[in-house]
Amino acid sequence: MLRLAILWRWIYQRRGFLMRALLCWAFSLFFLKFDENGNYDIRFKLRPEQKASQDIVLVTLRASEFTKMYDLKTSTLIHSTELADLNDGFYWDKDIWLSLLNRILKQEPQKVGVAMYFGENVGHFQLSQDDIKIFKDPRVIWAANSSESGKLALPFAARGDKSNIGHMDTVKDDDGIVRRVMTTSDVLSSFSEKLQKKGQAKKIENLSIINYKGRKIFQEISLSDALSPSLPSNFFKNKIVIIGTEKSSSAQIQTPLGLLSRHEFWAQVTENLQTQSFIRKLPGVVYAFFLLGLSVIAILTITHYPQAIALFLLVWVATFTSAFSAWVFDSFYFWIPIVSPLSLLIFVWVLFIGYQALKIEQAHTRLQQQQNYLAELEQLKNNFVSLISHDLKTPIAKIQGVLDRLMTQQDMKPEIQSDLQSLKEYSEELNRYIQSILKVLRVESRDFKILKETADINGVIENVLERLGPLALSKNINLQASLEPMFLIEIDVTLMTEVFLNIIENAIKYTPGNGQVLVRSFETEKDICVEISDSGEGISPEDQEIIWNKFTRGKSQDYKTKGSGLGLYLVKYFIELHGGEISMQSQVGKGTTFLVRLPIEEASVEAEL
Repeated sequence: MLRLAILWRWIYQRRGFLMRALLCWAFSLFFLKFDENGNYDIRFKLRPEQKASQDIVLVTLRASEFTKMYDLKTSTLIHSTELADLNDGFYWDKDIWLSLLNRILKQEPQKVGVAMYFGENVGHFQLSQDDIKIFKDPRVIWAANSSESGKLALPFAARGDKSNIGHMDTVKDDDGIVRRVMTTSDVLSSFSEKLQKKGQAKKIENLSIINYKGRKIFQEISLSDALSPSLPSNFFKNKIVIIGTEKSSSAQIQTPLGLLSRHEFWAQVTENLQTQSFIRKLPGVVYAFFLLGLSVIAILTITHYPQAIALFLLVWVATFTSAFSAWVFDSFYFWIPIVSPLSLLIFVWVLFIGYQALKIEQAHTRLQQQQNYLAELEQLKNNFVSLISHDLKTPIAKIQGVLDRLMTQQDMKPEIQSDLQSLKEYSEELNRYIQSILKVLRVESRDFKILKETADINGVIENVLERLGPLALSKNINLQASLEPMFLIEIDVTLMTEVFLNIIENAIKYTPGNGQVLVRSFETEKDICVEISDSGEGISPEDQEIIWNKFTRGKSQDYKTKGSGLGLYLVKYFIELHGGEISMQSQVGKGTTFLVRLPIEEASVEAEL
């Protein structure tokens, strides 16, 4: 129950996201329902030229080849009507058909299919035993005719067991286009099934989708060519020969490739059956899961990448999906939808870009609220610290005044004099802490600005050395300066005084008695450099990375010297405000060297925090 509750809470919290995802999937399933028929037509028209069939030959009968049997008047009528309404009976002539079939059968074809109906429409005529042998040869398959009432009309050459006839019924879609072929009927097998070799007969699955491979994949000859003595003697050997007429209103079928004559159409079906290349479809649930996976990929892409990258990736996915679908369709004859995946990607983009925009707006609102809250908190902190620091300065000053007055008395015992001196040092140390905190608050405030003026950096250094001279003298430290004459630069004198005061004071503080501190200035092509070296204890490698942080001191100095941990933080901050940089080299037991670089030609810099 606990897991179900957690799952329900997770779903409820992301209900907006999940509802959009389900809507995209449902949208793609809706398009999948209407994706099939029109998609076939486009793919058949756009596919590259397919491999020519070597097993099927078409013999096409033209009306002009039969006009010799009619008088001139009838012939003229035939040409004037442009062959618009000729039925199969027009192409019947017993002698011509005997010659044609005899010529073909002598070359031992696999099968001969007559894609024309010759029954009641050819009248009565006499057949000899030799004629019957040819017309009823088991290798010759004749087309049966189904009337509108559904009654089957058999051709004149039908055998008693109906083994040499096949039905040519077609299935038209609502738009009149034939995309599927019927399976075996209750009475007869289809025309294409009967054209298969005996013992190797292949069956057509019910309403198989025809794979139209193009008009030019079959070799086609005319009646004259078939009867010509120049035709090779093995031209029809081991081939399926399908005989039909040129296009006319009564002998053509509407297909995705346009109008095809009946024998062209059945050649397409026969080739599909021979090569087992009917278009195959996977179960609908497979396509549904395919679209679901594509939805997940598209949604994750949009929600995890910037818009420009996400758009590029979705275009790439759409291109890959289309190319893969076309390749599978042409190479393996599997139908994978294209329209529904493309519609899905577009819908996901539109819907989730809006969702992302809403999330960004909400995040921006929350961020603005947090910024306002942090600004108020920062202001409260600054006000509190400023108030406390200011209120502490007054009592400290009073304490120092009382201590100075007491220490001037002459009759004070030495131990009391020593205690008073210690109290004075402690009060001065506390005052320095308070001053450091006030400096940090001032430089981190939003209205802080550096005030540049033209000054000599050597003059600033000399002023600092003069102020720190007594401290160096008290520790018997040799404080030396080697200052080269330099150009004037624009600096904030107050801030740079704090920089050098802090660095040099630290050098004196951490250098043992009788040590040495050297301050050197020099110029390069782009910078003014100030180097401060001491002979102190040095800084350990683990401390060198952290000493620039706020309120951070070296671990080895925590109990040796007093300090707030703000000095080097302010030094680095002030130098960077001037566009410069500070670096350090130190070795334990050998001393430390700080190098300050300030640009000579620095564009006007104003820092606002």
